[in-house]
Formats: sequence, C-alpha cells, structure tokens
Amino acid sequence: MTQRVEFHDEPEDLELEQALRAIQHAIMAHPIAAQAIFYALVREGRAYAETEEGAAWRDRLAGSELVVRARVLWDALTVRALEDDEQTVLPTAILEAMVKAASSPNMEAVLEDLFIDGMLGGQ
Repeated sequence: MTQRVEFHDEPEDLELEQALRAIQHAIMAHPIAAQAIFYALVREGRAYAETEEGAAWRDRLAGSELVVRARVLWDALTVRALEDDEQTVLPTAILEAMVKAASSPNMEAVLEDLFIDGMLGGQ
C-alpha cells in the first residue's frame, strides 16, 4: 500500500484536499457519466476555440505554467482514464484496470487498500 500524502497545513488546504478527493471519487464511482461530461466539455471547448474570442484565449494560454499544472492535476484526478472519443461510453482504462485487478492474485489486498484509503469508502 502506498502512503497517503496529507498537505493540509491550513484549514483551506484540508477543504481543497477533500474537494479533490470528492471529484476523484465521483469520476471513479460514475465513469460513464464522467466520460460523457468530459467529452461534452472537450466538444464545447473545441467549438469555442474556433471562435475569434476562443482562439485569442487559446493563444494567451498556450504554454501557461498554470495550464501545465492544471493538466497534471487533471491527469492525477482522472487517472488519465477519460477519453477524447465520442464513441467511448465506459473509458477503456477503467475496464483494463478492472480486468487487471480481477486477474491479480493479490486482488483482495488491492481491494482492502482501496477501502482503507477511502476511494471506495466515499471519504
């Protein structure tokens, strides 16, 4: 089991951590809905980028350190499971993880870690 990193030195840090864990839990608990929402946002973003105002924002944000950091955060929260594909209903990464876990001789230990860490426990 990996050790959890706690970063709440300040009360707002605890709130942020709880919010991020809630987002991650929602994505993993409802992967079909998360995939649909993700693709809708991708489609909307691309349409906006085709407008003059959207293109200006795209150019302003290109190479932004904040955007780079936000992408790292997004990838961590979603475990890079959501796909940029209109035909995807259930993200392949989630199916692959389930098959891999089911095939593992350590499946019970993995599930125990998930419950202890709160991912499936809803913490």
